[in-house]
Amino acid sequence: MLSKLDLNGKWKVKGFDGQHGQPEGFISAGADERTFITAQVPGDVHLDLEAAGLIGDVNIGMNAQSARWVEEQIWVYRTRFDAPADAVAQNAWLVFEGLDLNAVIYLNGQEIGRHNDFYTPCRINVTGKLVEGENLLCVRIESGLYGVADKPGAPYCPGLPDQLSKRSWLRKPQSSFSWDWSPRLINVGIWRPVHLEWTNSARIDAVTVYPELADDHKSAKIHTRVFIDNPTAEPIKAKIRMKVPDISAVVDIDVELPAGVSRHDLAVDVDNPKLWWPRPHGDQPLYNVKIKVLVDDQVVDIAKRRTGIRSIGICQDPHPETGEYFILQVNGASIFAKGGNWVHPDIIFAETSAERYRKLVELAVDANFNALRIWGGAMYTDHAFLDACDELGVMVWHDLIFACAKYPGDDGEFNQLVRDEVTHIVRDLSPHPSLLVWCGNNELEWVYPYWDFQKSKPLPDHSLFHFYFPRIMAEEDPSRPYWPSSPYSTNHREPNDRTTGDQHPWNVSLQGEGPNFWHYRGDVSRFPNEGGVLGASSPATLRQFLPADQQYLRSPSWEFHDNACNYWVDNLCYSAVDYWVGKKADELALDDYVFYSGVLQGEGLQEYANNFRRRMFSSSSAIFWMYNDTWPASHGWTIVDYYNRRKMAYHPVRRAFEPIRIIPAVDGDVVKIFGVNDTLETWQGKAVYGIFQMAGGLPINKSVDVTLVPNAAIVIDEISLADWKAIGEDVSGVFGILYKDGEPVSQNRLFVTKFKDLKWAKPEVSIERRGDKAIFRSPVFVWGVCLDIDGEAPVTDDIFDLLPGIEYEMAWPSDQPLPVIQRYASL
Repeated sequence: MLSKLDLNGKWKVKGFDGQHGQPEGFISAGADERTFITAQVPGDVHLDLEAAGLIGDVNIGMNAQSARWVEEQIWVYRTRFDAPADAVAQNAWLVFEGLDLNAVIYLNGQEIGRHNDFYTPCRINVTGKLVEGENLLCVRIESGLYGVADKPGAPYCPGLPDQLSKRSWLRKPQSSFSWDWSPRLINVGIWRPVHLEWTNSARIDAVTVYPELADDHKSAKIHTRVFIDNPTAEPIKAKIRMKVPDISAVVDIDVELPAGVSRHDLAVDVDNPKLWWPRPHGDQPLYNVKIKVLVDDQVVDIAKRRTGIRSIGICQDPHPETGEYFILQVNGASIFAKGGNWVHPDIIFAETSAERYRKLVELAVDANFNALRIWGGAMYTDHAFLDACDELGVMVWHDLIFACAKYPGDDGEFNQLVRDEVTHIVRDLSPHPSLLVWCGNNELEWVYPYWDFQKSKPLPDHSLFHFYFPRIMAEEDPSRPYWPSSPYSTNHREPNDRTTGDQHPWNVSLQGEGPNFWHYRGDVSRFPNEGGVLGASSPATLRQFLPADQQYLRSPSWEFHDNACNYWVDNLCYSAVDYWVGKKADELALDDYVFYSGVLQGEGLQEYANNFRRRMFSSSSAIFWMYNDTWPASHGWTIVDYYNRRKMAYHPVRRAFEPIRIIPAVDGDVVKIFGVNDTLETWQGKAVYGIFQMAGGLPINKSVDVTLVPNAAIVIDEISLADWKAIGEDVSGVFGILYKDGEPVSQNRLFVTKFKDLKWAKPEVSIERRGDKAIFRSPVFVWGVCLDIDGEAPVTDDIFDLLPGIEYEMAWPSDQPLPVIQRYASL
């Protein structure tokens, strides 16, 4: 039986700058450890230095800037362990599940291996190299900068930070070299667990699990590919047993294992399978799969996986207007994808627990997400994240980790390195049913024609995404589609063409429209999965990371933590407040500025969701940039910040993603009132809609019974633009409410005059209790009622509007005092 010895815990670590000793002098048993500090493995050197009081918390103030020296040192880790007699006598391996980045490993003073990929484990055969009793294990490791010092940089990635880092060559999170939303903090260390393995027989090297569902859904197969390592020189006769206890299914095959790693395929038949569905289309049943390898009827190794049965495809039928559809289809059903982009939730990659992954996925589900896109510039996601998505019905689009650069696919060593990496990752993550699509990269196809530096070394990585990776996917995991890039268009169209493939609609914020998020209203993108609006973090978060003497706009720490796009696009965040509400950022108190910035971000993301949802399935997603933060930011694209606080845009997005939604939208010379039903059940209720006046009154007020067909958007009715103009577009707006059995289900409204140019009435708000609800009323329109500006209170709703004379209700415990309104927009 394969045995393991955990080598995690307290190690020693020391950094070297080339002047105060050389790292090679500290790998022997007698080396002086007095200048070493305690290191936690798994972990990161930054965490060890912080624990030792040598650097500050890199999330606070400008500490990350002050810690830049850490990436420039070479570090030596040391630990001692007692090797059991069996490990000394048998086949043995040292296994580092994650090294960051370029590592040389020494056992008892002798080099035994090297590794240079953050994303793959390092397995070193130490058979015959262990000694009984105490062994010394040392790791010489550096962040990657020294390993690429002699590599060409500018031909691949000429940005100012990248001229130093040459990140394209380094297989580690690209965002750690700085991105608009992340500082430069180049991690270094042993970031995943370490253990010693040994056996006198064969061992399981890797397991791939994927489903095959029959077209009629009455039967399925669960396929398993088992990669087994026979470390001996002679063949071994063995039995491989696959068991699915949930259906009492067992399959055995007899095999002869050749020396080295060999592949063996098994499958279990499943009658009347329970299908995995994304929310809100069904349940998420999961099947346990157990693999045993037996030699001479004795179990020598075991692997356990959990999977789900579902099919996944992408419908790209011709669109009746132009181009093609792009619709995710699960189990043959079209699914509208609602959600955001995921980035790793900490700038120190070893720092995220399973509980933190779970909390973030739960917050996404509470915001009515059913999809997350793993962006291609950070890291392959963790099993704990995918476990949560499997259980909660969240679809995952997963980019491979290549983003916004050229990569040296024309270098043979790099080419082989990333092919091995992708093969490992695809096998490792294969069991998870929530992982639906593999995508080759983020924006590489899009930038080829437009980024000038592409001309200096044209398409060095094209073969990776269009030749090698699709073949790896087809060979290793045929249950999922592969998409070459994001965005990507078919038939040689411009890569971000709105009428085919997937899109990154950055006309708003980063391109010509700047802060004008109303531009989303005309966007016909088929599958938008990156585009967004910036907004300030909550005051509580700002107070947490800004030093007490820098808690104001444009302070040094504020700017260090600010989103770089605020500087790329001419004070984008500050100008947005002026553009929409006519207020100068520098003239506002901090909390006032934060409020308007947050409310406007919510407005922009609602526009994004409203536009694409009403076009269902001409458009089949509303996935925005981005969901979560990697560190505490002054301004960010996210609705959940680094400290898991809900930003002010959170609840507006939650309402915009409600399964049943009413959406008014201008279409030609009318305002159409759309009803959207994401569920698979017919919805029946009442629609109330019309025109409200800012100062009070409903000059147009209609009510009709409505039936919303399943999984579709329909037009409920129309309102003439001429009628609206006659009332006055600067003194009124269009509204719509859906009711079920007298209870409000969805409320929405539409303006065509900028907020600063509307004729506002003085707000008047009253609150009363009705059982376990709080009821809000106002005789005039009130914008952005805020109950919790810090995003910490357990409120079920926030940043909502009050329509004149129409009740707004929210859940509120009957034993709690009525909520207190902290603020609302006042123009």
